[in-house]
Amino acid sequence: MNNKETTTAGNYIVTSEKRQKETSNFFHDFTAISNQKSGQKKGDFFVGSNRGEYTVFSAPGIHIWDGNIEITSTHKLFLQTVKPVFQLIFCAEGTIGYQSGFVKNTLEKSHHNLLYTPPGEIRFEWHIAKRTHLVIVTLSEEYFIRLVPINDGELSEMRQLINTNSAGWLAKLNMNINQQCLFILQHLSGKQSESAHKRLFIEAKVLELLAYQLEQFHEMKTKGEAYTLKSTEVEKMYLVRAIILENLSTHHSLVQLAHMVGTNECYLKDHFKKVFGTTVYAFTQRAKMEKARELILAGGKKISDVAKTTGYKYTSHFTSSFKKHFGVLPNKIKLIVILFHQELECISMVMYEMAI
Repeated sequence: MNNKETTTAGNYIVTSEKRQKETSNFFHDFTAISNQKSGQKKGDFFVGSNRGEYTVFSAPGIHIWDGNIEITSTHKLFLQTVKPVFQLIFCAEGTIGYQSGFVKNTLEKSHHNLLYTPPGEIRFEWHIAKRTHLVIVTLSEEYFIRLVPINDGELSEMRQLINTNSAGWLAKLNMNINQQCLFILQHLSGKQSESAHKRLFIEAKVLELLAYQLEQFHEMKTKGEAYTLKSTEVEKMYLVRAIILENLSTHHSLVQLAHMVGTNECYLKDHFKKVFGTTVYAFTQRAKMEKARELILAGGKKISDVAKTTGYKYTSHFTSSFKKHFGVLPNKIKLIVILFHQELECISMVMYEMAI
């Protein structure tokens, strides 16, 4: 089945039919919550002279929009929503202006937030950028409330928004996309599938993503503005991350990494933890283990070669680290994955039959 298509937002774009034709606004709605069965598709769109592509996964109460856009001119887009929703908005690249009702916000690269929006108009403003990458996870109001207690505590303001039919953001200051969220977003990207067990996997990742977002919000409220960083400081930490990922076979000291991005060791340790929610060492170890698992599952490499690729001089040290991280020896990981998928397929079949 070919799921590649070009779509139009139709009556979701708040312009007349004539105006639509004049401006050539073809776009896929961010908020298309469906109560029907799960599905996925890919497509192309353009807004004025700005072109992009998107991938969508939808299930009852959940809608994931993952899009890359090349923006050559500033452009405003208007969408009309018909149901109240919660949106987990992650701006991995570029900048996007967001307005629902009288509430405005601008999300820059490597930042995220959570928006509640009642039925009504949503305005987007695209800012010029060679690449804008957005991941927007939309949850129906019913789905969100079933998962998250919002009647008291830190999230009581969200209940007030629902009661007054008003739009509002979870955090007053946009939060940094930390390492846990990055890993989940990477797993979500390209994982859309028609198979039942993949749909369960995606929905589980969405819940995990929401949990990390709420945890980060709690930490921000506890620590106040000292928790946030300037965009230039965030950029440096992402550069450190890139250096580590591109050189997993090479060891860099904290002093070396700090000098490479124009900061000092003290700021590096503090800022890296604020941006990614983990230490440089812990991040590096997890990245090595994730890469090792990927190489082993792909096949074609000896364990000793995988060890060298991930920066281990001695295979025995690599094996020990791998078992400590995953709870299984490197040469057993393939068998564990096969058994896991077989068990998951059985669970999915039972759930499908129960739904029928």
